[in-house]
Amino acid sequence: MKKILLFTCLLGLFSCADDKQGGSSSSIALSPTSHSPTALLVEGLDKPLNVHNTKPRLSWQAPVATQSHYQIQVASQSSKLDINAPDLWDSGKIAGRQSLNIAYGGDTLDTNDTAYWRVRVWQKGASEPENWSDIASWEMGLLNKSDWQAKWLQAEKQMAAKITQSVENWMLYAANIHENSNDNLHKGKRETQERVLQQLAAQPTASLFRHEFSVTPNKTVVKARLHSTAAGYYEIFINGKKVDDRLADPGQTDYDKRILYNTDDVLSLLGNSENILAVHLGSGWYDEAIAFSKWNNPDAAPTSQPSRSLSYGQPKFIAQLELTFDDGSTQVVATDKNWLSHPSPVLKEGLFSGEMFDARQYQTNWHTEKSAEYLANWQPVQVLKEWPTLVLEPQLLPPIRANVEMKVKKIYQPREKVWVLDFGQNFTGIPTLHLNKLGLKVGQAINLRYAEWADVEGNISQKTGGGAPLLKQVDTYVAADATEGNAANTWTPVFTWHGFRYIEITGLEQAPDLDAITAHLVRSDVARVGKFSSSNALVNLVHDMALWSYESNLMALPMDCPIRERAGWTGDAHAALITGNYNYNLQNFWDKYLGDFRTSSHVAPAVVPGKRSHGGKLDWAAAEVMIAWEHYRHYGDLQLLASQYDSMLEYMTAGEAALEDALIRNDRYSYGDWCDPVREPGMTRKRCNSEYTAPVKTTSALLAHSANLMAKMSELLNKPEKAKHFSQLFSLISQQYHQEFYNTETGSYGSQTADAMALQLDIAPQVLRQSVADALNKDVLQSWNGHGSVGAIGQTYLYKSLSDYGYGDTAFNIFTAQGYPGYQWQFDMLNATTLWERKGVTIPALDPMRKKPPGRSLNHPFHSGYDGWFYEGLGGIRLLEDCVGYQDFALRPVFPKDLDSADVSYTTGYGEIISKWKREGNKVIWQFSIPNNSTALVSLPNQPQTLYKSGEYTLVYQEAIK
Repeated sequence: MKKILLFTCLLGLFSCADDKQGGSSSSIALSPTSHSPTALLVEGLDKPLNVHNTKPRLSWQAPVATQSHYQIQVASQSSKLDINAPDLWDSGKIAGRQSLNIAYGGDTLDTNDTAYWRVRVWQKGASEPENWSDIASWEMGLLNKSDWQAKWLQAEKQMAAKITQSVENWMLYAANIHENSNDNLHKGKRETQERVLQQLAAQPTASLFRHEFSVTPNKTVVKARLHSTAAGYYEIFINGKKVDDRLADPGQTDYDKRILYNTDDVLSLLGNSENILAVHLGSGWYDEAIAFSKWNNPDAAPTSQPSRSLSYGQPKFIAQLELTFDDGSTQVVATDKNWLSHPSPVLKEGLFSGEMFDARQYQTNWHTEKSAEYLANWQPVQVLKEWPTLVLEPQLLPPIRANVEMKVKKIYQPREKVWVLDFGQNFTGIPTLHLNKLGLKVGQAINLRYAEWADVEGNISQKTGGGAPLLKQVDTYVAADATEGNAANTWTPVFTWHGFRYIEITGLEQAPDLDAITAHLVRSDVARVGKFSSSNALVNLVHDMALWSYESNLMALPMDCPIRERAGWTGDAHAALITGNYNYNLQNFWDKYLGDFRTSSHVAPAVVPGKRSHGGKLDWAAAEVMIAWEHYRHYGDLQLLASQYDSMLEYMTAGEAALEDALIRNDRYSYGDWCDPVREPGMTRKRCNSEYTAPVKTTSALLAHSANLMAKMSELLNKPEKAKHFSQLFSLISQQYHQEFYNTETGSYGSQTADAMALQLDIAPQVLRQSVADALNKDVLQSWNGHGSVGAIGQTYLYKSLSDYGYGDTAFNIFTAQGYPGYQWQFDMLNATTLWERKGVTIPALDPMRKKPPGRSLNHPFHSGYDGWFYEGLGGIRLLEDCVGYQDFALRPVFPKDLDSADVSYTTGYGEIISKWKREGNKVIWQFSIPNNSTALVSLPNQPQTLYKSGEYTLVYQEAIK
C-alpha cells in the first residue's frame, strides 16, 4: 500500500515564507522479498576469482528498513559456516548501518586461497537478527611474481605478409593515399603518408600459439583456473572454444608498470585426457608504432633524439592453467618453451588502422588438431627471460564486450560498385560480415572504410579523424573456398575497433542486403544503473546523445573520442564525471583509472595511461582528486582514498608551486573551458581554447575545489594537519578569486562557466550567491537568447547553479532553446547523433550537400556533463553532504513549467531510488521510492524538508496560480 500525501501552496493562502506541509507523514517500509541479506559482493564483484587485496571489501543489501548491526562470518570451507564454525573471521555483532565496502578483518589469505562468507543483520530496535544470507565466496589470485610458473612468450620470428593486391589496397586505404580515398592531400602530407605506407608494409602478422597437454590420468578434475594475459590484445582458447567473450583485452595500462590479468573458471572446457591451450595474439595498445609516430629517415644523420613511438615492443603473452583433482593433488600447465607458433591469417592489424584478414590462410582447426603432420609448419617460440612489466594485477573492471547490436538503416550507392551503409547512429564498434549473404568468391576481397561523416549522396569522409593519427580506419576480408573448411559463416575483426556511423564497402559486384552486415557497440561492460525519460521527446534525445557519446568512449578508460586520439584525457574524464556516475556502475572502472594516475611518470598528467601522456596541466589533472572523492561519495570506499592519497598529494604540491598571488596565472598550466561555443557557426578560433572564460578562472577554481576535497579526505584519513593546510589553501584561493573576478556592478564573475563554478564549488560568498545566480540567469536569457555558453568544464555546473537558485525553467529551457547552438539545431542542421567536439565548426546553411566535412571529432563525451542534471534536477536525486553511498540522500525535484513528466531512477549499492512525476492540471503527482536501509530528505518547492525512511510514497503538489 502506498501513502498519498497532499502538499498545497495556493496563491494567497500562505506567503512563501509561511508555506507549510499539509496532511500526515508516515514511513512505510518496503516489503522485503527476503529476510536475508542479498547482493553479496567482494571488491564490487560477485564471487571474484583473482582478488589481490588482503583486506577485500565486502558489500550486501540489507532486507530491513534500518540496519542497526551486522555480523560477518568467513571460513575456509562452506561446510564450516553451515555448522557456525568460521575459522577465518567472525566479526561478531557490529553496530552500524553501512553495508558497502566493509573491509575483511580476518586471517591473512594467501595465493589461491578460497574464502566463503555470509552476513546477517539486525533491524533497528529488534533483539533478534534476520536470517543469514546465502553463502558467497571469493578466491585469491596469484599474489606474488613467484606464484607464476608460466613464462612470457612471443613469436620467435615475426613475419610480414607478402604484398598481394588485396594487402596493398588495405595499406593504401590505411595510409589514406588509395586512389579511391576521398581526401586531397597536399604534397608534404602525401610524402608523410607514403612513408607510413613503408611502415605498414613492414608490419608483421598477428600470431597464433598452441600447446597440447594431458590431464593426469585416472583422476577427476574438480577445479580448473586459467590465469592469463597479454602485452597486446589476445584471445585464449581451450579445445577450440574461446574462454570468454572479452574483446580488446586486457585493458590499456602503463604496460611497463603493470598489466592486468584474468582468471577464468575453465572446468567445463576441459577434455578427459588430451587438450589444447591456444592463444591468438595481436598488437593492441602495446605495439602501436605508427599512428602517432614520426617516421625516421634511415639515411639521415644520427641524432641523439629518441625515435617517437608509442610501442612498448613486440606483443607477448603469459598463461597458467591450474588443475585441482578430487584427491586434492594439482597439476599446472604453463607457457614455456614447448609451445609452438604460426603466423595468423590476420595479415595486418592495428588500433588506428584496422584489420586485414585473409581466410585462405586460416589454419583449419588450429586450436583442436593434434596430428604431428599438421604441426610440421609450426615454429618454436621465444621465451622471455624478463617480465615486460613490474607487476601483474587482477583485471577487476568489467572487460570490453560487444554490448548492443546495430543494424543498417539505409544503403547509399555514391559511385559505381561503391556502397555505403548508414547505421543511423554514430558509435564505437566492430562489424560482422554474414558471409552466407554476401556470396563472395574465392580470393574476392572486400574493403570496409569507417567514417562519422557522409554527404547527402553517401560519399564518406574520414576527415573528422583529424590529421593527428597517420592512419585511417579500414578492414579488409579476403574470402576462402568454403569447401576447404576455411570459411566460417561470419567474420568480425578481433584486434581493432572503430568509431563510425557509416561503412563504405568496395569489392562487391552488387549491393549487399540490409542484413548482410551488422555491427555491435563495444565498450567496457559496466552495468547501467541510471534511467531517465520525460514527456519531452527532444530532451530524451539530448539524454540519449550524452549516453551514446559516453558509451562510445568507455574502453577500459574514459576516452576523448573513438576516431582520432582514443586517449584518456584527464580533463575529459572529470568534465563528464557526473554523467558517468549517474548512468553506470563505475566502481571498479574508476578504481582502475585512478591506478593509471599512480603509474603515470608525469606530475599533473593530461593523459593517462600510455605513452601519449604529458604533464603539467593542473585543470585537467584535477580529475584525480575529483574522481577519488566522487568514488568515495558513491561507494563509501576509504581504502581507495588511502591508496590514492600520496599521488593526489603530488598533484596538490605541483598546484601550490604554480600559484602566483593565490591564483594559477600562467596559461601553460591550463587548457581552460575547452570548446565553448563560438557566437556564430563557422567563426574561427585558436584551436578550441575558451572564448569567454580565462583559464586563470577555471584552473584556479578547480585547484581550490581540489584543496577543499583534499581537506575532507585528509580528515577522513586522520591527517588533521593536512586537513587544516588544505582548508586554508581553499580559503586563500577562493578569496583571491572573488576579489579579482567578481564585478560588483553586474554581480557576475564574468561568464556562465565562471559564475556556475563559483556557485557550485563554494567559492562565491554565501551572501552573494543569489545575486550571482541572478546574473547567470540574465546572461543565459539576454546575452545568449536562452542558450548555454559553457564549454566542456562548465557543462557540469551550469544547470544546477540555475535551478538551485530558483531558475529551474531557465535550466530546462536551455535543452529546448531553438537555433544555434541549441540541441534541436544540432539534430536538424548537423545531423548529429553524438556530441561534436566543435558544434560551430561548420556553417550548415552554406553547405546543404554536406560536401565540406569538419576536421574535428563528432563524438566527444566531454560535453555531456549536463546529463547529471536530469537526475539531480528533474529527478531531484542528490547525495547529502558528508554522506556516502546514497544511503542518505535528498529528493527535491525541479518541475519546469514546460515539462509534463519525468521518470528517473538510480540504483545505488543499497537499492533503487525512484523519482517520477507528472502533471495533472495544476497538480504535480510525484511518486518516489527509497531503498531499504536508506533515508531521504524530501522537499518540494518552497516546502520544508522532511525525513523519510525506506518505502514507496506519493505526494501531490499543487502549484501556485500566477
